[in-house]
Formats: sequence, C-alpha cells, structure tokens
Amino acid sequence: LHQRASAWYAAHDLPADAIRHALAAADFTRAADLIEVAWPAMRKSRQEAAVLRWLRSLPDPLVRTRPVLSVAYALVLLDEGSLAAAETRLMDAEQWLARAAAERVVVDETQLRSLPAAIANTRAYRAQALGDIANTVMYAQQALTLLPTDDYYERGTAAALLGLAYWANGQLAVSY
Repeated sequence: LHQRASAWYAAHDLPADAIRHALAAADFTRAADLIEVAWPAMRKSRQEAAVLRWLRSLPDPLVRTRPVLSVAYALVLLDEGSLAAAETRLMDAEQWLARAAAERVVVDETQLRSLPAAIANTRAYRAQALGDIANTVMYAQQALTLLPTDDYYERGTAAALLGLAYWANGQLAVSY
C-alpha cells in the first residue's frame, strides 16, 4: 500500500509524500531516488531539516554509493554543525566520482554533471565554518569556475562565501 501511495504521490508531483511512503514501505532504493531528484528544490526552499531526516532513515551503505546524496548529506550536516561528519560524506562523494561511471548510482544526470562544483561549494562552506579563510577562497573560486553562468543559486552561494572570506581577512574592498 505504501509503495502504491509513493508512486501515486510521485506521479502527482508531491515528492515529500512520495518519499515518506517509500520510507514507510522500507523501499529505500526508491526513497533514495526520490530524495535525489527532490534535493535541489528542497535546498532552494530551505527544507534541509526534512532532507536530513530522510537521509538518516536510509541505510548508510546505500547513501555512500550515491555521490549526489553524499554531497546533499554533507550540506545538511554542515547546516547542523556536524563538520567531521560532513567531511566523511564529501570524501564518499569524491571517491565515487573518481570511480567508473558504471559503478555510480545516479538518478539525476544534471546533478552528476554539476557535482564537482557542488563539492567545491560544500568544501568552501565547511572551510568557512572552520575559519579556514585560504581554503574558503580557494574552493569558492573553484566553484565559480566550474558553475554554469546561469546557475544563480549556486553561484550566489559561492560568491557569498568568497565575500565572507575576504571580509574576515580584512579585504573589505574585495568583499563586495
């Protein structure tokens, strides 16, 4: 019943309900697929707490095989202040990204293509949280180089992190 409900909600563009029912059915692969597709919209609407609950409901080995979910997990963990756990998730994503494409589980190819930029942005965020100005600047600049010019949300995130790093370093003229 939960699997059918999940499919119905997904077909009617209600991802949160689709995910909830997939988790209730213990259909973790389907839930992971749905979370991956829902992640960009959930992030933009600042619903990271829900994503964190969902990701924590999935078996850890499943998440570790999905580089997009690993980066999403890293970001929501950073929001929570779990810097060490975020680093582990970033390393998972980087390791899977380096593997052959046949070994990776990815539902959203667009997110896979932007994964190097997402990792750089997440690393900049983590460096900022640690007070590591040099790495904040390096990773934020890397993200800006990798991001498409029309990805305003991610570019805005990288630019904000870069501005904060310059400001913290006393480079006020460069920070705006």
